[in-house]
Amino acid sequence: MAAQIGHSQKAKPLSPVSVTFLGTSSGGGPILSRNCSSLALDFGNEIWLFDAADGTLMRLHQSSLRIANISRIFITHMHADHTLGLVAIMMTIMSGVGVKPGENEELAKLGKKKKASFHIYGPAGIRKLIRTTLSVTSINLAGVFAIHEILEQGEEPSVDCEEENLHSNEAVGIDFIANDDGVWENILQQGNGKSGKGWSVKAGPIHHRVPSLGYVLEEPIPRVQLDTSSLIPLLKSNAEALASLDPPIKHPLSLLSHLTSLPPPPPYTLPSSDVIHPPPPSGISPRKLVIFGDCSGGTENSTFQKMCENPSLLVHECTNGHIPHDVQRGEKGMKIRKKDLEPSLEAKRDKLFFHKSTDGKKGHPHENGNGHHSFEDILAKDDEKRLEVQKKALSRGHSTPEEVGNFAKTIKARRVIVNHFSAMFPSPRYPSTEPFPSILSPLSPFPYPSPTSTTSNAHSYDPHVEPHPLTKNEIHTRLIMQSLADQITEIWSSPGDDEVQRMAIPSRDFMNVQIPSHELSDIEQDDIRRYREELDRVMGSWKECGGVWVDLPKEIGRIWLGVEPAPSQGAKTAPQEGNHIRFKE
Repeated sequence: MAAQIGHSQKAKPLSPVSVTFLGTSSGGGPILSRNCSSLALDFGNEIWLFDAADGTLMRLHQSSLRIANISRIFITHMHADHTLGLVAIMMTIMSGVGVKPGENEELAKLGKKKKASFHIYGPAGIRKLIRTTLSVTSINLAGVFAIHEILEQGEEPSVDCEEENLHSNEAVGIDFIANDDGVWENILQQGNGKSGKGWSVKAGPIHHRVPSLGYVLEEPIPRVQLDTSSLIPLLKSNAEALASLDPPIKHPLSLLSHLTSLPPPPPYTLPSSDVIHPPPPSGISPRKLVIFGDCSGGTENSTFQKMCENPSLLVHECTNGHIPHDVQRGEKGMKIRKKDLEPSLEAKRDKLFFHKSTDGKKGHPHENGNGHHSFEDILAKDDEKRLEVQKKALSRGHSTPEEVGNFAKTIKARRVIVNHFSAMFPSPRYPSTEPFPSILSPLSPFPYPSPTSTTSNAHSYDPHVEPHPLTKNEIHTRLIMQSLADQITEIWSSPGDDEVQRMAIPSRDFMNVQIPSHELSDIEQDDIRRYREELDRVMGSWKECGGVWVDLPKEIGRIWLGVEPAPSQGAKTAPQEGNHIRFKE
């Protein structure tokens, strides 16, 4: 009987996967604290970009990501704030600085035989945009790229891939046509990618003002490790017989990589009649990522919605949202927000964002928290403004926390990160790129996002740049962004759903999120629990009293940060114990 050998009972560890946000602003940006849309999915030695706004190349240079590892770029839709950085990135990855005269002319003669090492995917128009830009700017490239258009049934590609129309460095791209269900299930089949990562990519339609795509990325089923201690001697003992086969296998140990290739190959019978098998599944759940472009909440396509179910991570836009009065704090809070907005938004900020009272009165009916208006009145006014913001966002093909929360709940997302914020939502200035920094951590010393810790910053010759003390403006910004996330979490992760700690995350430029497993790891849940405990204390104090007590360095001492005066001695206030953070001396 043929023996089945070579299987270890030990599960192969999952490869590192992380997401770095390079641009988190909507098309109303960029602003100082947020670039427009882009994120990087890092597999360790291969990087895929999703969208590439103008300025993405600079964000890549500022980050710790290795630009040379970018092998694919996926575009969600053709709006300028998602595409204008494409060619600049190509110029860096495929720099033609060392190309000799006549070299690209010889490359062009290969015509349709060229093989691409760099790939771009996107809706109709992406091929024309890139080819036209390269042509009119006479950019010199090295290497070969291919542009693949993702088309609906009956839709024509923006330009064809006939030999006479190809750029000298361009290989023939694929025109992916939607199936009868209106989705694209084979953008990348399992087995593509370097080092056996092999993630597959599918796509589906989402609703926006122009055709927009969502991408679903799935990891190959994790498998146990090969038992090389038994396989290597067996393969070496068959070396002579394998070399005499037609075609010959000159290197018997090459069968080890064959067994771990994707998709898994059938069992292989050696000349000795021993049968070697690809490793079986380990029982570990594969990871699945859902990355959406601009949309008015989820997808209207039922087939695509099913494809999105049970993701390890959902990245969804949240362009706008209403901030409840107890977080906004009426006119006083508005003045703080207005002060920190970009000067370019000065003329339109009131018209577009700070809604005037419909009853002719200035500000909110509960502006001072003096009890002159009932709690029911406050809730009614908040609900009125929430619906107003939601109506406007949906009319523009965008989402608010309600749409994100409902979709995340429907597809049972394990993690949720939101991006594409209106320019009216500047980014908090945390000194960390972690997803759950302390809400009371000091202020980054830079007025723009910093990709590294302030203890080893690349922006200064000084090896250590001290953080700045926290300010009331900054804590207000942090709580406003957290309010958006909390509105999503309240819908997505209802109490009693399960025992897992979950929290939606508002993204920031350079924020890096590890996806170590399909389900949240114990470390992730501990981080969320720690963050939530501190946040509840701070948010409670802010909502009740309009501020929070904070312990700053000893030369400053304990101070009150808020839009309202510090509570007097004996006044009702939120518990102060733990409502502060002490800096390292």
